[in-house]
Amino acid sequence: MRSGYGASDLTIGIAGETDFSVWVRRRLRTDVALRTALLGADEHRLPMVFQYNPLETYLETTSDQEVLCTINSTALLSPRARYNIGDEGRLVSYPDVVAAIADPEARAEAERAWQVDRMRLPLLFLYGRKDSTISYMGANIYPQDVEYGLYAGNAQAHLLQSFCLELTEQADLESRPVVHLQLREHLALDPDQRRSLVDTCRAGVLRHLAEVSRDFAESLAEDPSAADLRVEVHEFGTGPFADAASKIKNVYLVKGVTV
Repeated sequence: MRSGYGASDLTIGIAGETDFSVWVRRRLRTDVALRTALLGADEHRLPMVFQYNPLETYLETTSDQEVLCTINSTALLSPRARYNIGDEGRLVSYPDVVAAIADPEARAEAERAWQVDRMRLPLLFLYGRKDSTISYMGANIYPQDVEYGLYAGNAQAHLLQSFCLELTEQADLESRPVVHLQLREHLALDPDQRRSLVDTCRAGVLRHLAEVSRDFAESLAEDPSAADLRVEVHEFGTGPFADAASKIKNVYLVKGVTV
């Protein structure tokens, strides 16, 4: 199976995975030098990696790393020029990616992966929605990091349909992040099962955030109350997920309230 990247208001075929892009993404997980060269020394997130044809969809990024897309086709009812999708990404040419692979064995592996599709197309490193980040205790919490925390090594992950984030202001004026979990349709949990799911997911998210975010780890060391991350479980189609069926894209950030 291959992932593709598109937007309902543009085209579903902006970019796609290739054997080479899949190899790059897997390598980024373990190769610190490559990740630093391609993404920067302070970047801990693992993006999706795609290749795209600039003759079909010409991509650019703003100074804030938001992806701009121009569809190079006259066969469109509503053409778009430099359309801001709202996603965060980074563009790197194929030669620059290859040049960043320092290890000879890794470069040979990359060459074998490239031989499958044989496309010297530029690469899009995609992080997801630019407006879905929560700033908490000096650290940025990204939906992708929360997702890893919820699903990696979680034996109860199959119970989850989706999640979203919220930053709520408590009565003492302290702001705390809340991870809302939507259960799969027609699934009901008893109180013990619900507590178990909450505890497991909360521990997983905190553990992953502490591993990948230096700022979050420092916040935990300086103020143990930073670990006060809330997890709330909702039946399918209830709570913040009540109108999710009417939306094409997942919404990962809901407006916080005072409690």
